[in-house]
Amino acid sequence: MQDFHWFFFALLAIALWRGWHAPPDDGSDAPLPAPRWRSLAQAMAQRGDNLLLLRLLAASAVIYGHSYALCGIPGASDHIARQGWGYGLYSGSIAVQVFFAVSGFLVTGAWLRRPDLGFFLRSRALRIVPAYLACLTISALVLGALVTELPRAQYFADPQTWRYIWQNLTFSTDMVWQLPGVFATNPYPNTVNGSLWTLVVEARVYVWLALLGLLGLLQRRERFFYAAALLVAAVHTEYPLPMMPVGDFLPLAGFFLAGSAFYRWREILPFHGALVPALAALAVLAHGSGAFMPLYGIALCYAVFWFAYGPRRLLGFNRLGDYSYGVYLWGFPIQQLVARSLDQPTPTRITLIALPCALAAGALSWHLLEKPLLRFKQPRRNTAAPVPAHASASAIAAG
Repeated sequence: MQDFHWFFFALLAIALWRGWHAPPDDGSDAPLPAPRWRSLAQAMAQRGDNLLLLRLLAASAVIYGHSYALCGIPGASDHIARQGWGYGLYSGSIAVQVFFAVSGFLVTGAWLRRPDLGFFLRSRALRIVPAYLACLTISALVLGALVTELPRAQYFADPQTWRYIWQNLTFSTDMVWQLPGVFATNPYPNTVNGSLWTLVVEARVYVWLALLGLLGLLQRRERFFYAAALLVAAVHTEYPLPMMPVGDFLPLAGFFLAGSAFYRWREILPFHGALVPALAALAVLAHGSGAFMPLYGIALCYAVFWFAYGPRRLLGFNRLGDYSYGVYLWGFPIQQLVARSLDQPTPTRITLIALPCALAAGALSWHLLEKPLLRFKQPRRNTAAPVPAHASASAIAAG
């Protein structure tokens, strides 16, 4: 059993032991003196935000970025990758970084509003597992059965068909990417859903956040600062962090941590649109040096939260719902279906056909599965901390 499962089951045991006890006081810091500038917290105090729209745009960017890999054209890459800003930077990877920054921001706020481990685990599980399980099951038992090159009976008799569901549902790093005879002749062959690996990272950062919360390291700003500094220092040692193997996991965990820091220091962070191009310019000037990636990360995170709480004319989008998770889950297999059906798949063709289909799948996932299940977050004996009146739909969904 992987280290993640030991950590998770230990947390689950603690949550069960604590049972229905009232959540402790969050122990948050005393309010800071009002800064001379408008702060992120003041911007958040206004009703509504653009986080649902932002996340949907990010999910759409993932589909756009993946279209270049799935078309099978040698050397095809999107306009961001062609600029050579950094290793692995393209529209899809930037969109995933946006997801993790937003997640760190919202989930940290959810813990601080209600530092109850049982509620936290239940909320996180209800948010990510049902739609994930539905995607795995439908992909294996419906989509795979329809497009496999094997006889139907042989397909269902193959252990790999069932292992695709179970193994991936455990959030193991040893993920199963293929189903028997499915997409075997695609330009990008034998991969049903290449987007799912980020959910493995997401589950791990949730557990890390819960551990920090249980240790009281989120409740005070100085504790959070020292804990974050130790984690960053540990990354540069020869020993990898538990549950965070080196590679693509650590950068995403870093964006999650950055989102947490933005929430924790929201009272003093200045909020002004002019800082977006200023920070971006600093990152551009640092391109080619070791300072580029840290400055890029700060600039991206600041732009994310400025977009979330700055423009007010976009709030009408929130009436639709949070379709981004379903779009993200279903984008890749839908793109593979499109690439399979086209004689000459190109990035543009794949994007234009797959994106509307993924949007429809995301809407169905939200209205039929995700949204109805969110009501089970609250126990029968409701001890939830009150949600601020200005809280958005995205914040409420986060817990």
